[in-house]
Amino acid sequence: MNIRAIRFITVLILVMTIVTGISYGSENNIHDYDDVKVVMVIINRIDFSDLEKMPYVRRLIDKSSIALMNTKASGANNEFKSYATIGWGIRSEASQNTSLFYNLDEDTESIYERRTGNEASENGIINLDISKLITQNQRSEYGSTPGSLGQVLREHGYKTSLIGNSDTDDTEIRSAGLIAMDFDGFIDSGNVSSDLIKEDITRPFGIKTNYELLIEEFEKAYSDSNLIVIETGDTTRLERYKENLYPEAYENHKTNILKEIDDFISNIAENFNEENTKLMIVAPYPSNAAASKGERLTPVVIHEGGDDGHILYSSTTRRDGIVGNVDIGPTILSYFNLSSDKMTGRVLTSHRHEDNLNYINNLNKRVVNTSTQRYRVLYSFAIYEIITSLLALILIMLRNSISTRWYKYMSLALVGNMVAPFTLLLIPLFRVTNITITYLLLLGITIGIVFLLYLVANGNSLNLILYAMVLLVGGLLIDTITGQNLIKNSLLGYDPIIGARYYGIGNEYMGILIGAVLVLTTVLSERYSINKYMLIIIYGFVTIIIGFPRLGANVGGTITAVFAFVFVSIRLLGQKINIKKLIYIALAVIGAVGVMAIIDLFILESQSHLAGAIKQIISSGPIVIYQIIVRKISMNLRIMGVTIWSKVLLSAIVVLSILFYKPIGFIKQISLKYPKIAIGWSGIIVACIIGFAVNDSGVVAAATSVIFLTSTILYLIIDDLSH
Repeated sequence: MNIRAIRFITVLILVMTIVTGISYGSENNIHDYDDVKVVMVIINRIDFSDLEKMPYVRRLIDKSSIALMNTKASGANNEFKSYATIGWGIRSEASQNTSLFYNLDEDTESIYERRTGNEASENGIINLDISKLITQNQRSEYGSTPGSLGQVLREHGYKTSLIGNSDTDDTEIRSAGLIAMDFDGFIDSGNVSSDLIKEDITRPFGIKTNYELLIEEFEKAYSDSNLIVIETGDTTRLERYKENLYPEAYENHKTNILKEIDDFISNIAENFNEENTKLMIVAPYPSNAAASKGERLTPVVIHEGGDDGHILYSSTTRRDGIVGNVDIGPTILSYFNLSSDKMTGRVLTSHRHEDNLNYINNLNKRVVNTSTQRYRVLYSFAIYEIITSLLALILIMLRNSISTRWYKYMSLALVGNMVAPFTLLLIPLFRVTNITITYLLLLGITIGIVFLLYLVANGNSLNLILYAMVLLVGGLLIDTITGQNLIKNSLLGYDPIIGARYYGIGNEYMGILIGAVLVLTTVLSERYSINKYMLIIIYGFVTIIIGFPRLGANVGGTITAVFAFVFVSIRLLGQKINIKKLIYIALAVIGAVGVMAIIDLFILESQSHLAGAIKQIISSGPIVIYQIIVRKISMNLRIMGVTIWSKVLLSAIVVLSILFYKPIGFIKQISLKYPKIAIGWSGIIVACIIGFAVNDSGVVAAATSVIFLTSTILYLIIDDLSH
């Protein structure tokens, strides 16, 4: 046998071995995933304190992975939308009328076929208003696809089942079907009929869940289905009946209901094969009482066997113990080694934690504390900024009638505007929960820093601004690089309960960082004649920090930063802005976002929302771009009417407009005195315009940037008048 023949046979054997190995591994994987069962028990309108009252579930928590779940959906929240979001893996729309499911019989089958033109199966459960539901979501800001979870399971041969309802005496409530249904609104098996409730005159609405029958239905579903969704129902009924109850009666009912649910979970767990069954306990929506206290994050418990407690983690939030409702659907699919390009949520992972429940309870307290204090403290800061700006303007206009000794106090008050964001970054270090102490810390630390800076600057106005900016910019960059631990917990950061952002640098601090960097670099250039190319390097570094998916991860901030920084760089180099330069700026923006997108998509494992948006565009087409634009515009319009930041922005425009025209020449004089700083001011104006246009809450980014425009202009004018 010659050498070529030997080589050929050797290669052939290797290829056959590889192919055989792949086929064998694939068959084993299919077999393993065919055996998987996911049982989701819905206990709506509860929190972790309720689960602690359930003995079996409490013991289960010590051996399970747990987290707080954000319940945000598309537009204004309601429980029906949250059920839909859980099943479809993207913020979704739904209403009570489009969330009704029925057992298939002759009547429902004929209605369904009449409305859809599709032939219904002989058995199973169906949504008769699937057409309305699809239309609702086509018009929604996220363009979600109803039935994504059930559809992917169906396409791969897996069966779904739905058991239970939350019906009252006169209203049908069957939202859990939104989780398990496919694109046609169909679920393979189960029972949602009124048979699953029974009369009990001692209970809300005189009815309660028939747990004996629920167990029977579960036993049938468990043998035939891969995903079984169980709506326990009684907690929803209790919440709807609450207004008729004394507080003591409400608590008594809740205790009895939780005990029955605990017994039910204990009973069905006896039928589990722990090796292949995943038990999920999910509360899609908080109670009204919890929501009124700001406790809008609800419990998720996932038990996969084992004896250790774990904390759940999601790439959606990048925060231990906080996950999104959009993550539940992708996680269920992952148990079957499946995924859906219709979903934006991420697969949940977990890590061991000995006292997982205590960790979650402390986390919830911290998050709720930040959420409840946030509005009041930021409102106070915004009002302070408006008042100091207006008082400084009055002082300038009445300069001939007011003693110059007031100028010093006014200038220090304006420096306080620039220092307060740094103080708000530091306050999480003190772990305070009392709002009075928060105010005292904000006031005390800010005053202390201002006077310290005043002493160190030794009366030099530019040095005072410079040192304040070094503190703020340095603090923000260091924290962003090291994991945003302060930003995440700062009142000027972001609120995981709102769910607009969970990681990176939010629009509040993004606007502050860009405004502060422009002031810092131009003051450096003015004061010490720093090499202009060194300033451009600083701009590039800050842009990377803002935009890099593992750091700032702020796409709108990247666009804003590149536009403003390139604009200022061109002007610092002594060149004029023309059409050609604007084209260069636009190309720089496209290049920066493109580089971040490539890194996010192809290099990093834990992808940010930028990669998610690009995948959606690839999956669903250019319509996603339109939806993103519409969402940003509608978000800005909503925020404009309710946020105090719109008042900050408006007051800044008024102050600057008056200064421009009266007293005549003041802005021109101060700009001639500090020409490089004036270039920085023009960059802040550009940042405000671009930031407003390209961010979901652009008014916030614009308002926090403009603080450094008005404060430094007013400060330098007053300082000039005092000499």
